[in-house]
Amino acid sequence: MTETLTPPAAGSPLALLFDITTAAQQTARIVQDEERDMAATAAADHVYSAYPNTLGRAVDHDAWTGFPALRDHGLQLSAVAYLDGGLWLHHTIPALGDFRDVLTLLVPCDCGHGYVPSLLEDENDLLELLQELRPTGGRAVHRGDTGGPYCASAPTA
Repeated sequence: MTETLTPPAAGSPLALLFDITTAAQQTARIVQDEERDMAATAAADHVYSAYPNTLGRAVDHDAWTGFPALRDHGLQLSAVAYLDGGLWLHHTIPALGDFRDVLTLLVPCDCGHGYVPSLLEDENDLLELLQELRPTGGRAVHRGDTGGPYCASAPTA
């Protein structure tokens, strides 16, 4: 025998709980959307002000994709921008510490199996790194190993 589920009566505790759950889900979605926007705006503002002669001219404000905080995993708001050739910029402001912007250039490894992160402190760091990457076409070159299973880069998958 199959039981037919009947919707809860209006005003019942179950109906009220269903309404509260729906409202909470909508609020969480709005908060996540706001966090995405805040992360993208913070990244664009940082790049524009701290890297005015390089990234500020090359990376459009709309190039950033924001991500909400994942509080259960201890991850703060962040944003990424694709630069071409497999290179990415990652921006975040860590909650622990001095609350300063952290900008990382993610460079594809020449073995094709991962990325090498490079923390950028300022425009001079960026310019120095770009000089190193120019001869390789924007790839991080292995030093002292042959790549493959010994690659020290962060894996792509």
